[in-house]
Amino acid sequence: MRGFKKRQRDWEEGLFEPGWEIAHVKGEDSYFLPLSETEDSAPEEDSPRSAVPFVVVRLILVLVVGSLLMRLISLQITQAQTNRSLAEGNSVRTRLVPAPRGLIYDRSGVELVRNVPNFSIVLHLADLPRNKEERAQLLEKIASGLERSKENILEAVNYANGQESVILADRISREEALKYELRLSGLEAAEIIRSPDRSYSTLASLGHFIGYIGKTTSEDLSQDSSLLPTDLVGRAGLEKTYDQQLRGQPGQEILETNSVGRTVRVIGATPARVGGSLILGLDSSLQEVAARALREAIDKSGAKSGALVALDPTTGEVRAMVSVPDFDNNIFGPNADATERQNLLSNSDSPLVNRAVLGQYPSGSTVKPFVATGALAEGIITVQTKIDTSAGEIVIGDWTFRDWKKHGIADVKQAIAESNNIFFYTIGGGNGGIKGLGAQRLADWLSRFGFGKTTGIDLPYEAGGLIPTPQWKEENKREAWYLGDTYNLSIGQGDLLITPLQLARATAAIANGGRLIAPRFIHSFRAANGEITEVSTTTITEQVASTEVIETVRQGMRQAVSAGSARSFSSLGVTVAAKTGTAQFTPSKEKTHSWFTAFAPYDNPSLVVSVIVAGGGEGYVVAAPVAKNVIEQYFNLPLTPLDPVE
Repeated sequence: MRGFKKRQRDWEEGLFEPGWEIAHVKGEDSYFLPLSETEDSAPEEDSPRSAVPFVVVRLILVLVVGSLLMRLISLQITQAQTNRSLAEGNSVRTRLVPAPRGLIYDRSGVELVRNVPNFSIVLHLADLPRNKEERAQLLEKIASGLERSKENILEAVNYANGQESVILADRISREEALKYELRLSGLEAAEIIRSPDRSYSTLASLGHFIGYIGKTTSEDLSQDSSLLPTDLVGRAGLEKTYDQQLRGQPGQEILETNSVGRTVRVIGATPARVGGSLILGLDSSLQEVAARALREAIDKSGAKSGALVALDPTTGEVRAMVSVPDFDNNIFGPNADATERQNLLSNSDSPLVNRAVLGQYPSGSTVKPFVATGALAEGIITVQTKIDTSAGEIVIGDWTFRDWKKHGIADVKQAIAESNNIFFYTIGGGNGGIKGLGAQRLADWLSRFGFGKTTGIDLPYEAGGLIPTPQWKEENKREAWYLGDTYNLSIGQGDLLITPLQLARATAAIANGGRLIAPRFIHSFRAANGEITEVSTTTITEQVASTEVIETVRQGMRQAVSAGSARSFSSLGVTVAAKTGTAQFTPSKEKTHSWFTAFAPYDNPSLVVSVIVAGGGEGYVVAAPVAKNVIEQYFNLPLTPLDPVE
């Protein structure tokens, strides 16, 4: 009985063994028998209970088979063409779409750069047939369409070095693009792409700092996977410095390809995002006047080159920068004449050199305010110290160090105003009862004002200049340092070399009360969505010297205008402080560089301007009138005509 109940439970729970069936049910007297022994073991057709389930099962089978058959018919007939295409190309690939480059504006929104369409013919290697014969035939058709030899096209393909695409023709005109579009029609691997190119403002002397762009090289493409063969990247100036910000973000096309790699259709796309734009601190009108005045001064003096830098002394923003000779950066554009470009590159006057940041010259007397700062700060002299310079010369052994005139008894302010060489020989190298700074402290103080090192301006290349020291002379000239070297350094002669930008930055430190800052072109960035991010000022040294010392030097530079070598500025409608400079640079000492540096207004400076006319003559005669025009333009004053240089 116990075995029966277990088997009954198994039956109820569906766990009974196959081949058994309940035979009798009557309370606890139910029992099981093998199927062969039950009374219901008759043939299936004689059993009404088994007939119904079989019909249901057969109906289900019919429905399933019918459904599968209908689906098969749909796939094989109704959707045959579509599915054949999909079956041939179960792969996709991505193609980058060029992004428009951001623009460059001056501080008033004047457009200095704009984008123009550039047309290129590109060969997509992935779209070439894999079959050698078909591939050769297609390349021959493309070569014929471009009126080039097949070998020329093959050379371009072989030069691809793993790239997805190669450029067959670049920077072609719109008319040429239309012509080739017809000739290449139906040749899937060849495509005419429109991408943005650059056109630069013809505003004077922008080329040196705006720079220009150029085609990507194989090296560019290997270093940056986001670049396209048709992309243009910054090669010089601000275009190079801010290339990443200007370049933008390429878009993407997701392409469906067939079994032989040919594009079937575009199944998705992400639009390219335009690059950010630069807003400069540059004043276009000031740039124009500065360039015209400097060129005129160079022409009238018989010089060949010069440079000018105008800065905001509180922020370091460049208001104007000119280097002469200059060049039009459109010469590197799509429609430039190749011969003209080659002539520019081979010009012996080096017009591509930005002399404002790369030109290195002896400073002449423009260095004297910084030497005076060091002497006052080190206690070599005080504001009250007076030195008798009436002899007009200092004799040391067989050497005589002369002044350009006899000044008499002078204090430091008068010495700055009159550019008194004897005074600065004394405080630099020592004489009589005054010890002098000496060579090392002189070098240290010039370094504190930023000479002898790059300024950090946002341009790709910059010269650092040179501050000579006893160690430098020993290592480079194999000569000892003499007192005469210290004297020469004290007045900006000898081996001292500075750039116009360094002088402007150092002058700004005097103008703003002693803060040495990094100069820059950029005022702010404007993102593609219009969001503007301003650039903060970078302070290199918070206080170069004490406020009292800086103020004394400022007064000396102001006195140069009121009663000294820069008196021609005394009649302007704005108060100016200045320093002239005349630097010898030939063994005969006959030729001189003409220097001038100034700031205005005196009480609350907003402009610094430094000028050099290389080989132009006296500073107050040639360079000063150029700076005067710049100051007049900046403060909306009538421009003074530049007089001929005698």
